[in-house]
Amino acid sequence: MPTVNIITRELVRSAAPNPAAVSNAEKICSRGEFLNLQKTEDETLIFGECQGSGKNPYSTSADFSGAEPVFRCSCPSRQFPCKHALALMLEWLSGKPFQTADIPADIAAKREKAAKRAEKSAQPAAPAKQNKSAAAKKLKKQLEGLDLAESFVKDMLSRGVYSTNSAAADQYRGLAKQLGDYWLPGLQETMNRIVDSVQYLTGDPGDKSMRYITSLLIRLAAAVKKSRQYITAKLESGEVLPEDNILFEELGGVWKLSQLQEAGLYKENAELIQLAFCENNNYNLTVETDNGFWLDLGSGEIYCTRNIRPVKASKYIKQEDSATGIYHIPVLCRYPGGLNPRVRWESAEISAPDYSRILEKAGTSIAEAVKTAKNDLKNTLSEPYAGVLLRFDEIQLADKRRAVLKLGEESITLQAYYRQFPNCCDVLEFVDSRRLHNGALFGLMYYAPEEHRIFLCPMSIVHTDGITKLC
Repeated sequence: MPTVNIITRELVRSAAPNPAAVSNAEKICSRGEFLNLQKTEDETLIFGECQGSGKNPYSTSADFSGAEPVFRCSCPSRQFPCKHALALMLEWLSGKPFQTADIPADIAAKREKAAKRAEKSAQPAAPAKQNKSAAAKKLKKQLEGLDLAESFVKDMLSRGVYSTNSAAADQYRGLAKQLGDYWLPGLQETMNRIVDSVQYLTGDPGDKSMRYITSLLIRLAAAVKKSRQYITAKLESGEVLPEDNILFEELGGVWKLSQLQEAGLYKENAELIQLAFCENNNYNLTVETDNGFWLDLGSGEIYCTRNIRPVKASKYIKQEDSATGIYHIPVLCRYPGGLNPRVRWESAEISAPDYSRILEKAGTSIAEAVKTAKNDLKNTLSEPYAGVLLRFDEIQLADKRRAVLKLGEESITLQAYYRQFPNCCDVLEFVDSRRLHNGALFGLMYYAPEEHRIFLCPMSIVHTDGITKLC
């Protein structure tokens, strides 16, 4: 049975919903707001009282008797764990004395209830009933919505993108808003991106905004066509429930982990290590996304994780952070997708990293990496970039905007992918020059239509002694 001795600074940081919560917890400790610090004799529970803004102190505890730590606090915060629970663990790490005491009655009762729930959940669950009629009704509604999206594309092309004035833009925004009633969020966002990008057009034939709008129109038209074929086929066959197809998410579907496992989209006993991490916002700053890129140390595949947080509720949703160590995952669920599919898991054990294993999986041919990336980028519904891990002999700095990765007689230009990720090329000039030789680079390959070239956006550099994350 685990005890409170598993508490580390890394555990506190990873458990925190966001970095601000850790900062606030440190302030609580520095002000000495905790009273009556106590622990149980078996050291599976620590608890105490924290003086907050209210009249009475908050009762806070950290329970390590189960498979996962459980944090409890009487404060009104909707964040879990709250800053008081994080501060309690920091107090333990600081070496402050905790008096041995009996387990509080309320926590003992909650432990008993948790044990009963665990026993019940261990029993085979009855298969959930699938409402086929509701699923079919939704698909028919989405089919109607596709007609609206198609009319938008046709109208935009027949009228001409440059002739879209403010009145037409407002009309198109209203049309995009209607798509929300047809459960087509992916198509709705693409339409909004197109309309909002029109205002940046300059009239120059080489205008980057025009190229961007054109790529979005192509994506939207392809999504409408493929979605109509997909929905029609499902309705005709009667198989209206979720299946292994990327269009399920494009049409607003949300996968449960249980559904992914039922569809056979999972892998047992996976070992993953994070190659890169960054945050970005969607085009209208309503959603924040934590993006992680991970290497499967067994297969060599590169996966991505996405933690999507609506801005209005972001402080109540745990914010992911950069991760270190090897994650040993009993069941790794994989979404339908191409070269870098999204993955999720419920639990993992973390061990010390072994960076030499990353280097073993790195590609040794730029041409092969470009060929693989091109095949994935051709799919209009895939992400506009492909994550690759490449060996290199040297990275040469060209200027602040670009660098060159060399591998034998081959080379590829490094340039930031400005639309979605930070300018990591800016960081390269501050990296120790020794780390720009004989290592591996993880980056995102993408096609720049304005230059008709494939570029590689650098995200991290790997050597046997560690990973240098550039963003």
